[in-house]
Amino acid sequence: MSGAVRTAAGRLSGFTVSVGVVTLIGIITIPLLTVALGEATWGRLALIQTVSQFGGILVAFGWGATGAATVAGIAADQRPAFYRSSLRVRALLYLLVVPALTMVLWFLTRSDVLILFLGAAVYLLPNLGATWYFTGEGRPMRLLLCDTLPTMLGAIAGVIGAVVTGELWVYIVAQGLGFMGAVILDAVIVLRGSSARPHHRVSLRTALGGQRHAVSATLVSGLYVILPMVAVQTFLPALQPMYAIADRLFKYASVALLPIQQYFQSWVPDPGADFRRRARIATLAAVIIGVIGGACIAALSPWVSTLLSVGRITVPWEVSLPLGVAFVGIATAAIVGYACLVVVGRVRALAASTLIGALVGAPLILLFAALGSVPAVAWAVALSELCVAGYQVLVLRAELRTSEKEVTA
Repeated sequence: MSGAVRTAAGRLSGFTVSVGVVTLIGIITIPLLTVALGEATWGRLALIQTVSQFGGILVAFGWGATGAATVAGIAADQRPAFYRSSLRVRALLYLLVVPALTMVLWFLTRSDVLILFLGAAVYLLPNLGATWYFTGEGRPMRLLLCDTLPTMLGAIAGVIGAVVTGELWVYIVAQGLGFMGAVILDAVIVLRGSSARPHHRVSLRTALGGQRHAVSATLVSGLYVILPMVAVQTFLPALQPMYAIADRLFKYASVALLPIQQYFQSWVPDPGADFRRRARIATLAAVIIGVIGGACIAALSPWVSTLLSVGRITVPWEVSLPLGVAFVGIATAAIVGYACLVVVGRVRALAASTLIGALVGAPLILLFAALGSVPAVAWAVALSELCVAGYQVLVLRAELRTSEKEVTA
């Protein structure tokens, strides 16, 4: 037992290091880039990154969501072939998405199309990597050395270049080199020493068809995640840098939640334990963690935003408070959905919950942005996330009740 605990703790701490390093570098770059490039240019960079995350869903095409579990469930000698097939498809999708994303960014910003094309090409690159593959393997050191380290070095070089030159393209190019290094190193390590050839060639249509459910769920959730930033840019461009830093702090808190989510994903499904009891404990813990984290977001975002932007941008509490409330929904859904509902085979409930969140939040986000109220946009985000979490909790509660009746019958 102690050996199993040490192994689990080692994996958790290993993945936590990668998450922590990336988050720390991201936080440190905010004040440096804000001063070097100016708040307006930094806001445009944040928009490029956010919209590219949505475009990245089309490139990753569900492998980022389901790839880790798939890798964990197949034989080790079949894993490289699975990765090669996914890489072939994702590379083709990358070539198709880059120009389309460039057009979307130009429509939103009307700025230098070459910078936008460069940004799209660079910030879609991580979706060609093997983060999910190393996670499925349970190899955090590979993730750290092959993926996190090159990415970190690219970001550091980019910040230095931006500070020296004051040019956005220098930062993007340097970060792109880091991403490219990670993609190449990932592929070399995964495919090294193996032919990685499947017994039969998987057609593009078959590969895409097999991922349709995963990508539909991530697309819907991705839509209402990036929509606030896009809506503020469209209707309230002068306030976009402020909302960009508020959104960035909110997402860093969500990233910090990942190791906790991963812990519950391995703890709740233990076949030797009482699932119903552990699911209830996980749900309660999710809400408590969400409340604590949300309170920190609400209380600290105004101060932290001022500090990180060197006094140039301050997130008002009218915006930080609803984003703090939204974090309660984020934390609850992350643990209830991926640590509990998946175990009982209710994956469709995850997709349904994201659809409900989008249907509730998207119209309100657009409406409030058009009316000129960023705080109202943030409250729409909070309502959307609470709807997602609320639906998942109701589904889990019904599942636990059904399970109890079957046991007592």
